[in-house]
Amino acid sequence: MKMDRNNVIIAVMILASLCVTVYTVETEKVAANFIYEDSEGNVWWRTMPSGSLFPWPRGSGALPAISEVVGVDLFIYKYLIKTSALVILSILLWIVSAVLLTKRLKIYTPKQIER
Repeated sequence: MKMDRNNVIIAVMILASLCVTVYTVETEKVAANFIYEDSEGNVWWRTMPSGSLFPWPRGSGALPAISEVVGVDLFIYKYLIKTSALVILSILLWIVSAVLLTKRLKIYTPKQIER
């Protein structure tokens, strides 16, 4: 199977699916362990120094004091984690990758492989 445009697209889709899935799992872990949302809707890091959800999730430090989640981290938490958008995106990427791969594999019949 030579590398043509369709094979490259499938490889990129599978790689993107894998990256988004790993990012989603890590972000969910950091959010569950290090982020606290109070009854008024304010979002806090449980400890200091502050952690981060972007570009790669990392938990906050060991000092027992809260600090506010701001900027990109707040957007990721409120709109991508709380709404499960990251999980849905990950699932959709895997579905699209599977469909593309299945269509591509149907092209290669046993006669074409033997040649």
